[in-house]
Amino acid sequence: MGDEEDVNQTSSLGWIYVVVSDTRSSGPRQPVPNWLPGSAIAVYGSLLTVVGVLLNAIVLGSSLTSGKQSTVPAIRRLLAANLAVVHLAAAVFVVPAGVVTEAVGSWSFGGHACRAWLLMQVLLIASAMWSVVGLDIDCVTRLTAPRRAYAVLAQRHPRTVALVIIISSWVVAGLAALPIGLAVGTRQAGADSDNGPVLEDVCAVNLNRGEVIAQSLTAYLLPGLLVLTGSVTIMAMKAFKMIAVDRYDRWECSGPMAVAGVGAACVLLWSPFFVLYILLPFCGDGLCIDPATWTLSSWIGHSTIVVSPAAWFIDPAVRSDVRHLAHLIRRQLSRCFIGCCGFRGNVVDESSGLMSVTKYQIPRPGEQHPDSADTGVSKSPA
Repeated sequence: MGDEEDVNQTSSLGWIYVVVSDTRSSGPRQPVPNWLPGSAIAVYGSLLTVVGVLLNAIVLGSSLTSGKQSTVPAIRRLLAANLAVVHLAAAVFVVPAGVVTEAVGSWSFGGHACRAWLLMQVLLIASAMWSVVGLDIDCVTRLTAPRRAYAVLAQRHPRTVALVIIISSWVVAGLAALPIGLAVGTRQAGADSDNGPVLEDVCAVNLNRGEVIAQSLTAYLLPGLLVLTGSVTIMAMKAFKMIAVDRYDRWECSGPMAVAGVGAACVLLWSPFFVLYILLPFCGDGLCIDPATWTLSSWIGHSTIVVSPAAWFIDPAVRSDVRHLAHLIRRQLSRCFIGCCGFRGNVVDESSGLMSVTKYQIPRPGEQHPDSADTGVSKSPA
C-alpha cells in the first residue's frame, strides 16, 4: 500500500490532457481520472468535426465562386478561403484523432501518426493566427489609407497580394512549429519512456521551458497581440466613422466588423489553453494544473473551427455570396437530374435550369394539337 502511494508523478506537455503516470510501473500510461468524461468530449468533438467541415466548406466555396458580382474585396475573399482551408484541415485531420483518443483513453494510431498529429496541431494553430493577422492588416490599411500604394496594388493585383500574404503566413507558422518539429523528429532508444521527447502511447510531447516560450510566442502570443490590436482598431474606426455616415454606409460597415469578429474568436478561444501551456513547464515534477481544466481549455481552442467561419456571416455581402453558391449548386443538381433521367434531348431553360414545358404540351382529348393547326391539316373521325 505504501508503494502505491509513494509514486513519482510527472506531467508532460500533451495536446489533449496532462498525463500523470507511475514511472515505476510497467505498462501503458493512463490519463488521470477527472470530472470531465471522455465520452462527453468525444461527442462534442464529433459535433465540431461535422459542423466545422460544413461551415468552412461553405465559406471556401462561396469565396472561390462568387466572382465579380461579389461586393466583398477580392483579396479578402482569397484570404478568407485560405483560413477556411486551415480550419478544414484541422476539422478533418486533428479533431477526429482527438475524439478517438478521448473516447479510448490512449493513442491508437502508432508513433509516426502521433508525431505527425502533434506537429500538425501547432502548424495549423499558428497558420490560422498569422492568416488572421494578414486579414487585419489588409482591412486596417484599407480603412486608414484607401488611396495609398497598398490599397491601389490590392485593387489591381489582388491575387498576387493575397498569395504573398498567404505564403508569408505559412512560412511564419512553420517557424513557430519548429520547436515541436525538432522534438517529434528526434527518436531515442527509450522514446517510449518518460525521458523520451514523445510519449507515443498517449501522444504527448516533452518540451523544456525555452521551447515552450518560443513556440507560444511565435504561434500565439505575438500574432494574438497583433490580431487584438487590429480588431480593436477596426471596431474603433468603424464606430467613430458611423457617427457621420448614412444608412447605406452603415450596412457596408459589416465587412470590417466580420474581420474583427473572426480575429477576436481565434484569439479569445485559444487564450485559456496557451495560458496553461506556458504555466505547465514551470510545475516541475508536480501536477499544478487540473487535467480536466487542461482538456477543457484545449477543446475550447478547437472550437475556433466552428466559431471563426460563423463570424463571417455577420457581413451581408458574405451571405449574398453564400446564396450565389447555393444557386449554382441547385442549378448543377437540376442539370444532373435532367441528364440522369434521360432528358438530354429536351429543351432546358438556362435561366432556371428547368425543362421548358411550353414546347411539349400534351393536348387533352378533343383538343387540336398546335402542330396540326400550323400545317393546316384537319383530322376527321373515320
